[in-house]
Amino acid sequence: MIKGIGSGVGGLEEALAQAAKKQKAHGTEEAAGADFGSNLTSAVQSVENQAAQGDQSLYRVASGQDADLAGMMIALEEANIGLRAMASVRDKVVEAYQQIWNMPI
Repeated sequence: MIKGIGSGVGGLEEALAQAAKKQKAHGTEEAAGADFGSNLTSAVQSVENQAAQGDQSLYRVASGQDADLAGMMIALEEANIGLRAMASVRDKVVEAYQQIWNMPI
């Protein structure tokens, strides 16, 4: 059961690994920028899907359709981990942008 918790971060790691592979495959900066954007979109959609699965699981337990409390807790924790990982990536990107912006010319 605990193995499933790591999939929240795994989806994000997989999307970033795919971005790195595509960037190495394409030699141009324009193609790398487009790939980064599409992979970032893919990672965000993955986190959104995990949150939706957690919400659906919570709804099923609350309405009495499903009695799998452990599964619900795992789905909610996966969504939480994915969201925290995405927020961490966002914070690092903003920090890097601010450092570049503040560089002396």
